[in-house]
Amino acid sequence: MGFVEEINLKTYDPDVYFTSIHAPTSSARNRIPKSLSTGSETNRPNCRVNYSLADLENRIYNQRGGSEGVADTNKTDLYNAERYSQAELLKSNKRFMELDTENFADARDVPYLMSALTGINKDRIDQAATGISGSASPAQSSSNRARNKFELPKNMQMMYRCTRPPVPKRKNTNRIVALKKTLSSRRPLSSYLDTLDHVNRSIIYNNVYNKKFTKVLPVVTVCSICGGYRSLSSCVKCMDKVCSLKCYNLHNETRCSS
Repeated sequence: MGFVEEINLKTYDPDVYFTSIHAPTSSARNRIPKSLSTGSETNRPNCRVNYSLADLENRIYNQRGGSEGVADTNKTDLYNAERYSQAELLKSNKRFMELDTENFADARDVPYLMSALTGINKDRIDQAATGISGSASPAQSSSNRARNKFELPKNMQMMYRCTRPPVPKRKNTNRIVALKKTLSSRRPLSSYLDTLDHVNRSIIYNNVYNKKFTKVLPVVTVCSICGGYRSLSSCVKCMDKVCSLKCYNLHNETRCSS
């Protein structure tokens, strides 16, 4: 271990780097008079101190950390004792030690270890950990179990794609497709009227009967497919009226007689 030489504040220059390794001779002012020295120190020109800075720092850190750690531990224990019951503290400490074990198979030895550390009976630690105390009644225990019962959400099967029911297919409500299906069947109007119920049939016949004696309006020519009355043209083959190219194509597929 190297020795540390004391620095004389009177002759110390902070701008000059000095080391005792390359010093040719020691200063006369740093020498200790022989009258003040005794024993083996008479032959030493300089006063050397036998200590290590690392050891001193380590000793101070350990003393300070130990005192502060003990004080913090005492404060924490006092706070926990005032806020939580002993059963809750035992349960919390047991769970912490179970999680702190490296091997899961050693978790069953945790009550024995806690009993040896705290001096509390192992059965009492197990009762506190499982929530079963000797003073608790069976009704209270059953109510606690009912309150802590885990229930699956009702929409559990909707959370995963594999268990989610398939989305129902939408019906095709396209008016052109429905009209094309109706016209391609070539059914007369009387067949559609026969399939109606009594209420709808009465509504249709009453409307026709009421309009029978109203003022006669001039005849309006409409499209044979969609009922439109703008930009009408006639089919060359059967002379039916159509209003657009779409109606003309649909007319050729379903209604054209020739």
